[in-house]
Amino acid sequence: MERSEADGLRVVEVEDERSDLARAAFELIAESIWDVQPEKDLLSELEERRRGLVSGGDYHLLALVDAEGAPAAAVGGVYLEAVNTGFITYLAVRSDRRGELLGRRLREHLVEVFRADALRVRGTEPAWTVGEVKRESRWLRTLVHDGRAIPFDFGYFHPWMPRRAEGAYVLYREPVGDARVDLPAAEVIALVYAIWRRAYRFRFPLQSDTFCYMLRTLEGRGTVGIHPDFLDAAEE
Repeated sequence: MERSEADGLRVVEVEDERSDLARAAFELIAESIWDVQPEKDLLSELEERRRGLVSGGDYHLLALVDAEGAPAAAVGGVYLEAVNTGFITYLAVRSDRRGELLGRRLREHLVEVFRADALRVRGTEPAWTVGEVKRESRWLRTLVHDGRAIPFDFGYFHPWMPRRAEGAYVLYREPVGDARVDLPAAEVIALVYAIWRRAYRFRFPLQSDTFCYMLRTLEGRGTVGIHPDFLDAAEE
C-alpha cells in the first residue's frame, strides 16, 4: 500500500524487513518510546508476513514518508484474529514534525487496514480498535468526551511493566462493530491474553506474575465497564 497525501508525504505500508525504511521506522519508534520490543523481534514480524507464515494475526507497519524517503511518523499494530480486534502497538512522530497531526492521520490509515483484515478473515467489521496510553493522556480524554473511546476499568499492564507501575497505563477501545459499554470479564481476559500472546509475543502469559495479577482482578467480576477516572469526561 502506498498513498500520496496533499502535503507531499506518502503513506507507505512497510512490507520488507530488509528495507532501509523498515529499520528507520523502528528506530523512530525506539527513540520516541522507551519500553519497546527488541528491533529484531519487530523485524521478524515483517518477515513472517512477507513469507506468508501463519501467526494468528496480521502485523502491519505504516510510515508517513517525506520527500527524502525518511519516516516522519510510524505506527505498528496487529489484527488479532482470535478476538476480531485491531491492536495498535506503537505510534511515533519525528520531533521536528510534531504538532502537525501526523500521528492521528497515520493512525486512521492503520484502522482502515484493520477493517480490511477483519472483512477478509471474518467477513465482518472488527469489534474494536484497541490501544494503550498513559493514564493522563489528554488525547484519550478527548476521545472519551466525544463518545469515541471506552477506557477499561482495571489495572492494565503490558509485559514489561513492573507491578509498582500499576495505573500508569490505561487500555482503551474504540468501538467499530461492537458498541457495548460493559463487557463480560471473560471477554476482557481473552482480549488481554491475545494482546500479550500475539501482539507482544509473550510466550506464556500464565507464567507471568503480572499477567496472573491482572487475571485475578478480573476473574471475580461479572462485567468490566468504563474506567472511573474517565467518567467525568464521558458525562461532560
